[in-house]
Amino acid sequence: MRMSMELQLNLELRSQILEYSLFLESSINDLVLLSLGIYNDKEKTKLFNNKGKLTFQNKVDLLLDIDVLTPDESLEFGLLMNIRNKFLHDLECNSFTILLAQLDNGIVNRFKKFLKHGEAISDEEACKQACDKLFRKNIDTIKNKISEKQEAIEIKYKLFQAQNERIIYYIDFIHDFSLKISSILKNLELEDPKVAIVGMKISKVLDRYLQEFKNISKNRIYDDFFNSDENLKAIFDIKGEVIDLPKWDDFNFEKQT
Repeated sequence: MRMSMELQLNLELRSQILEYSLFLESSINDLVLLSLGIYNDKEKTKLFNNKGKLTFQNKVDLLLDIDVLTPDESLEFGLLMNIRNKFLHDLECNSFTILLAQLDNGIVNRFKKFLKHGEAISDEEACKQACDKLFRKNIDTIKNKISEKQEAIEIKYKLFQAQNERIIYYIDFIHDFSLKISSILKNLELEDPKVAIVGMKISKVLDRYLQEFKNISKNRIYDDFFNSDENLKAIFDIKGEVIDLPKWDDFNFEKQT
């Protein structure tokens, strides 16, 4: 009896691999966008929308070049894409047994690392679980990179905010200090002419600096800077609009088990 077409093609396995690859490609795209400071409207980009010409490997290589991914991490992404390409483009490749027999030893050895201890690549079910483990490892890598990027942006923002607050604090402190000293000098009964002259000189110096502080307070350079989206985008190297960063709380792997 001839094997049915569905069984021959092993559509269930191919569909699972396709689901892995689609989910991973979408996720790696978001990581690239975040790494480049493009936080929204990816459909408006030339390279990263649905019609973009960059391949998955191009994006992985880009992330490697800008030190977002390590060489080992990039190899793990490439490993899943190798599996994906074989299952989706080779009709005769309908099992991991056939797949692994066609790949070179280096790729096979990298895949073996995702097998449980004592399992063999001849065990089809074990290979399926290893592929699932590889997929989850790739997704965890992306999630961790996203978290690191978000944390770095938040730290940078807090640093600028703290610097701004410190400048304002010092201005207010010196201003208040000068006012108090000036008030003390004006209320003193300086009977000694020499002391009175010194007091007047100090008072003039304080008055001059107080006037300078008033001029500074009229200059809203810090408020103007930090209230400008364009200035903030320049600080954080953001392309597009300043909106919330991508959210990664919605990952649900239940259907992958």
